[in-house]
Amino acid sequence: MIQKDDFAALTGIRGVAAWWIVLFHFNEYLSPLMNVQAGRIIDRGYLAVDLFFELSGFIIALNYAEWFRAPRLSQAAKFLGIRLARIYPLHAFMLLLFLLNPLVIVLFSHRSEISHNYDIGYFILSVFLVQNWGLTSSLAWNVPAWSISTEWAAYLTFPLMTWICLRIIRTRAHAFVLMSLLVCVLASAFAIMDLSLGGGIPQTGLLRCLVEFWMGMCLYFFWRQKPVGPAYANVSVLLAAILLAAYVAFRIPDFVLVPSAFLLLIFGLTQKQCLLSRVMASTPLKFLGAVSYSTYLVHYFVKDWVKFTLVRGNIPAEVPVLAYLAITASASLFLYYYVEVSGRSTVRQWIMSWASPGNSSRMREPEIDSALAAQTSDATTDLAAGEFFTLEPIQGSPATD
Repeated sequence: MIQKDDFAALTGIRGVAAWWIVLFHFNEYLSPLMNVQAGRIIDRGYLAVDLFFELSGFIIALNYAEWFRAPRLSQAAKFLGIRLARIYPLHAFMLLLFLLNPLVIVLFSHRSEISHNYDIGYFILSVFLVQNWGLTSSLAWNVPAWSISTEWAAYLTFPLMTWICLRIIRTRAHAFVLMSLLVCVLASAFAIMDLSLGGGIPQTGLLRCLVEFWMGMCLYFFWRQKPVGPAYANVSVLLAAILLAAYVAFRIPDFVLVPSAFLLLIFGLTQKQCLLSRVMASTPLKFLGAVSYSTYLVHYFVKDWVKFTLVRGNIPAEVPVLAYLAITASASLFLYYYVEVSGRSTVRQWIMSWASPGNSSRMREPEIDSALAAQTSDATTDLAAGEFFTLEPIQGSPATD
């Protein structure tokens, strides 16, 4: 039976990945303050998004795959409602908060016009979470939210892809072959386009997310065939490190080795006795992972305001850097407790009452309140949510434990 701490390391790695992106988006100000090697690592922070996509596919499949053993439209609607409740309240709050930016530019900046960064059409697309479905030629407003848009698209495909996987994947070999095909599809597509994984996001982001999300799903079906021993887990993490080192040392295109390296890393971290798992499962890193969604969606807003107020010739370079890091951390905590968790609970309750009026007591979905989950023994980790939740039977579907 799955226990609540079995995947704590995957929560921790989410926190590390989120802050890798935070540093990446401020690298132009960080680089002068650190050595060349550290700057190069931070400069590859865009790759953390690929880790997120694969993690999401793995954990969503872990939690919800059994819901779709038999195709039911009602079950798909419930799943999408749960995921929308998870991602939308904070996304909507940040969109509204970003309205301050063009307002301040108009009132206080010497510029007389609003740039394409605040295009009204992009804002409307963002409201419907379709802003990065190939409908635009650039990123705007809360730039990191492009990946939330593509993640929503992945959720829409999940019921069908799961139903297919449950029927064609019978052994680890089946899962490995399908996963390998997806790795080749991604690499071939970016090779043909002659782009890195972080290139041309408005045009390539949707493909990048869907394929890597499906890779993560296949990894789950590979993993669930047989328990992973500590030796295999440590070897998997070591192979991931070798691939990442080769990518850096030999300047191999990121789409060739990085997605496979992240799959190996996730696979290794599923074993609690893995050496790296013990580090990633530490309390501080688990907490960073728990609030990582808030960190991810707020940091670009903080960046804009720090640049607007503190990047000056007469202000030491360390000041905006420290302010950016401190405000991002503080804002993450505030948004997590007062917007993300409360908004998620409110929307979920509304969706559940709408989906099953008068039957909510029998329709208990996986809880996402970490305080409640800490009191239960039968729990797993929702990496897309960055928290623990209890596993309970859903009416008309099997329990996921």
